[in-house]
This record gives sequence, C-alpha cells and structure tokens, in this order.
Amino acid sequence: MKFTKLVPNVFYTDIKVGLTLFIECLEFRIGHDELNSEHPFCAIEKDGLSMLLFQNKEYAEKDRPEFRLVTNDIEEVYKKVASTHPEFLHP
Repeated sequence: MKFTKLVPNVFYTDIKVGLTLFIECLEFRIGHDELNSEHPFCAIEKDGLSMLLFQNKEYAEKDRPEFRLVTNDIEEVYKKVASTHPEFLHP
C-alpha cells in the first residue's frame, strides 16, 4: 500500500486569517476556492504540499490542528515572515 499525499483540513472562524498566513505570508497559492459560498473553503498548494482551509466557527473552536512545515532554510523563512507578517511569529 502506498500513499502519495496527506492533505490536512484546517478550520478557521474567519478564513481570511488562514489566507493571510498561507497565501500572503508563506506564498502558497489557491488551487480551488469557494470563498464566496455559504460555507467558504479553498484548497491551497505550494511545492507539492496541499491543505484545505475551511471557515467553520464550530469546528475552529473544537479543532486545534498541529502541523509542521519543514524547510532547509529556516533563516530565509524567518526573514520573510518577520519583514512582512511579524504577527505570526511566536513572542
């Protein structure tokens, strides 16, 4: 048995928070979206990684997903986040 990809679901009370983090800050791109629907969601991707972002207050309050993005150049990522979206850095 072989799996080729794991695609996590991440829930937000306001999906715009997730879009700011992943699209604006970390430079993922939206592959599909239904952001203007009754139940907003989108599929995002970058470098072969995929994730589904959902706007759902109930699930966002219950679900605290943990995931790790691995990089070979953490300094580059830190500089990017610090210069554009420092609010996402841990104090």
